[in-house]
Amino acid sequence: MKIFKSPVKKFFPQGTTLGEFLLKLTPLGPKDLGDVALKGGVWIQRKGKGKILRIRALKEMVQPDDVIQVFYDPKVLKLSEPKNIESVFDCAHYGVWIKPAGVVPQGSQASDHASLLRFVEKVKKKEVYLVHRLDRETTGLMLIAYNSKSAALLSDLFQKHKILKEYESIVSGELQVGLKETIKASLDDKEAITHYEVLASTSHESHLRLTIETGRLHQIRRHLDFIGHPIMGDPKYGKGNKNKEGLMLSAFRMSFVDPWTEKTVHFELPDQWKLNFKA
Repeated sequence: MKIFKSPVKKFFPQGTTLGEFLLKLTPLGPKDLGDVALKGGVWIQRKGKGKILRIRALKEMVQPDDVIQVFYDPKVLKLSEPKNIESVFDCAHYGVWIKPAGVVPQGSQASDHASLLRFVEKVKKKEVYLVHRLDRETTGLMLIAYNSKSAALLSDLFQKHKILKEYESIVSGELQVGLKETIKASLDDKEAITHYEVLASTSHESHLRLTIETGRLHQIRRHLDFIGHPIMGDPKYGKGNKNKEGLMLSAFRMSFVDPWTEKTVHFELPDQWKLNFKA
């Protein structure tokens, strides 16, 4: 990835368009600049102070004291945009959306065009806010806030562990049906707790339902590998658990007390999105 950064006044003592400035700042042509800007790789800090924000329109005016950064990564720009992503619930404050496997929740400095968050922004035609995360390889329900106040309220629920998320996975190896266990194994020197129940099993694979009390990086994946039953299709953890279908982990159910209605709401993946375990 190549990074370009400069105040506008390095090349223009007066205000100019973003496009004209980028032609001076980078070796890229107009077509490539339009692509990187539209896909979220150009950032601006107005007057060199405060928050750094994405700027997408080459026709937008920039001023001498504005600082512009360009993060140019051709490989990232070639990623396909997600299509036909569904929501299972939508209201004025938030939506519950299905994130397919392979789609990132949010973008990077170089681009956000291939992310779930950007997809929802285009649908809603406004800025939206990520409340929590899922691994790129994981399918599942994601809560997305539609304004900053909603984001703060929902994030507070997550931080206070008042949102119940249930997962299901297909793991390598046979486990006793009906078995309920808790994995308490620290991750990155921090407490990590995962609960699981065995729903079905064969001689070589088992179907689990899981909940977590903590949210460590790749917690479920690492914990299941730790007990010798890695998730099927996990590209990072485990041995002898490869398959052609990808990571067999999904966040399939979510429930919490809606801060606006004060009623408990329940959301679940449609059947066609759930894991298919062949007993």
